[in-house]
Amino acid sequence: MSDLVSIARLFLYVREAQDLGQNRGLRVEAIQHWSGGQQGDSWCLEMLWMWLDLYFQGQSPIPRMQACQDLYEMGRERHWIVDEPQAGDLFVYVNDADHAHHCGIITASHPLTGIAGNTSADGASSNGDRVAEHYLIVRPERIKYIRVPGV
Repeated sequence: MSDLVSIARLFLYVREAQDLGQNRGLRVEAIQHWSGGQQGDSWCLEMLWMWLDLYFQGQSPIPRMQACQDLYEMGRERHWIVDEPQAGDLFVYVNDADHAHHCGIITASHPLTGIAGNTSADGASSNGDRVAEHYLIVRPERIKYIRVPGV
């Protein structure tokens, strides 16, 4: 069985079709549909959910959802938040109000690296045009880690 990081890396070629508009394109819209979202949605969590669905072979402990805040709240409610990340953990970016707005998967803890959908090549954008693996260069208080049982 493949690990979650290996599954995610299979999708590094996914790009939006900018001529159709932001958060659009054949593959992006297939991801949105797979994950129960709508055309044009921000799709970082939808991509993450699809990776989890593949990893857990249709039995993901995280239900389909489209809001990063819902994922963050679930992680807190289920006591899945951890302080020290490891490969395969989920990451969630939060703002000053502790509201989640972007997510992905930790691919390495030293240096801190992750993979996400709807990001930029350098990871500076939480609403970019691709799946990318990059350093997670955010202030420590702006990133939370979720360890899903079974990953």
